[in-house]
Amino acid sequence: MIRHEGRELGPYTESEIRTRLVAGTITLSDLARPDGATESMPLSSFAQFATSYRESAATASPNPAPPPISTAPPARPDPRALGSYTAATLQENEQPLHHTAIHWMALSGSIIGTLLTLIVILPIAMFAAWKDFYWAWLLLVIPLGILVSAIVTIRTSELVITDRRVLIKVGFIQRHTFEMFISKIESVAVFQSMMGRLFDYGTVTIRGTGGSSESFGTIAAPLQFRDAIQLVQSNSEGC
Repeated sequence: MIRHEGRELGPYTESEIRTRLVAGTITLSDLARPDGATESMPLSSFAQFATSYRESAATASPNPAPPPISTAPPARPDPRALGSYTAATLQENEQPLHHTAIHWMALSGSIIGTLLTLIVILPIAMFAAWKDFYWAWLLLVIPLGILVSAIVTIRTSELVITDRRVLIKVGFIQRHTFEMFISKIESVAVFQSMMGRLFDYGTVTIRGTGGSSESFGTIAAPLQFRDAIQLVQSNSEGC
């Protein structure tokens, strides 16, 4: 039995007493009365408890040291992984700092168009094949081309922020490119619909000095893209 703060606790086994000593629910100054004994003695007088408590207290750190803070700079994108357009237009000593992509949600319109085209073409192709006009199956190239074209556009798009400029290239065959020096950017606006906030995409509008502006829709992680531009601006102003 253990007497702690005027209350009788237990009976406990030796392992339970050790656990409670480490947890602080009982102390070495509490009185303990072994089974069959008539007198109570402090727990500190029991060598097995005092020793186990000191060993546990030495190995258990109530305030573990925080992990070391890394002072290494954040990893920068590899220019070779940013796309052919960016790699070809990077100036000497220009460092890419952030990049993003077109969000997969940009495929939603093409997927709907593909399904609607299939609904129309598939019955026609099946009826024509029944009449031995097997060439009608070639019509399936149309919905396939719609979907593949959208996928290629997304995969080949490049949106990169360097320590000097913003570089954006959208499209493959019909290509839309945009470049603006960080010092010429006046503001960056982000619009996100409810779906955009849910899936983390939106429209980014970059306004330059002189009133020029460019908008790019369905950008993945648009807020991080805007914040990266503003960070480069603030670092440039502080230099």
